[in-house]
Amino acid sequence: MTSDCLKPRGLRAAKKEQTRGALSDAALTLVSERGYEATTVDAIAHAAGVSVRTFHNHFPGKAAALTHLAADLIGEYHDELRAQPDSVSCADALRDAWRTMLDRHRGDVATLSALIDAIESNPDLRRYLEDAHPDVSGKGVAEIARRLGLDPATSAIPRVVTEMTFTFAVTVIRLHASPDFPDRTQDQLLDEAFSALPLLVAPPPLVAAPPLVAAPPTDSPH
Repeated sequence: MTSDCLKPRGLRAAKKEQTRGALSDAALTLVSERGYEATTVDAIAHAAGVSVRTFHNHFPGKAAALTHLAADLIGEYHDELRAQPDSVSCADALRDAWRTMLDRHRGDVATLSALIDAIESNPDLRRYLEDAHPDVSGKGVAEIARRLGLDPATSAIPRVVTEMTFTFAVTVIRLHASPDFPDRTQDQLLDEAFSALPLLVAPPPLVAAPPLVAAPPTDSPH
């Protein structure tokens, strides 16, 4: 019998989640420093101060540790999206939810960028995220569909908008970290990026028919 067995269930659950969080944070830190391929389970366990056996008690591998953190962050974003008032447009709700997220994690932008890079550059990691956390994108799709008045079972637009908004946010993170826009704040870049969203989802403008050109008069016979 271990000492954990003697603890109340709530304390055991809290300690388990604390250990899982520490392992995910260690995995993300190492990936940001070394890259995904060079990061090993042994190194993650050592950085978190636990044994490899303890690591495997919580996660089957490094992909699971990283996607656990990614799923938590995406879930946090969707909670922020649902908290936005219905009085604002869908585009503004999406932008403001991202503004809140980026403000909250402003000190961790570099590591967030490393997590995004790892998921985008490793198809297996992204596939693991989708397979292990199938509800991650579903909540956002459902909320966007509700705000747009669409049925997500028959319309592809909510899924497309979900993907686009994540691309916008990732682009803003990278632009803000680059030397390309030294005089622009993160909020300014976010506003500009999301100003494109209504244009992308708006119906195409009606194209006026070209004016009829009158035929030149023909010479009438005398």
